[in-house]
Amino acid sequence: SSFPNGGLRATHTAAAFTTWDRSSPCFVLDKVLRIPCAFVTHLGHCLDEKTPLLRSNDALNMQGLRLLKNIKICAGTKAIHSFLGWEQEFFVVKADLYRKRPDLVNCGRTLIGKLPSRHQQGELNYFAPPPASVGDLMTNVQALMLKLGVPVAVLHNEVAPGQHEMSPIYCQSTWSADNNVLFM
Repeated sequence: SSFPNGGLRATHTAAAFTTWDRSSPCFVLDKVLRIPCAFVTHLGHCLDEKTPLLRSNDALNMQGLRLLKNIKICAGTKAIHSFLGWEQEFFVVKADLYRKRPDLVNCGRTLIGKLPSRHQQGELNYFAPPPASVGDLMTNVQALMLKLGVPVAVLHNEVAPGQHEMSPIYCQSTWSADNNVLFM
């Protein structure tokens, strides 16, 4: 194995490993079996965002069981699992309006604008039904997520104009984290 500058290194020091995360189920997407994995170096350093969650769950399980044993409550418990319920809030902007905003086109986020007026009646947007096109979008996304085994429970507007939210039913934390990545 070689470095970009031409130097050599021992092949085993370039190693990184994937490991199957058995706490999160496999699924098929686009006719390909997807296996949730963690990615670590040969020294055990994490190279992904999943490994810290897995290590946190292990620590929570170990210390939680220790606590229950020491306070003599449910001392026979075999495992402790963490659950997570995420939500995705997003803005829907028409394509022609999007193309007129260089900040959105170049950065993918709002950099220019102004603060909302004081005492805006946010609940008027929050409790209103989503516009038909947005409702269709959210229904289509909900159907696609359900095909992948992710039941979406919440679909509604948020306070800001054009802002909406979708949230699935909460589940075991590693599975939930994978569902969030899949959703985005």
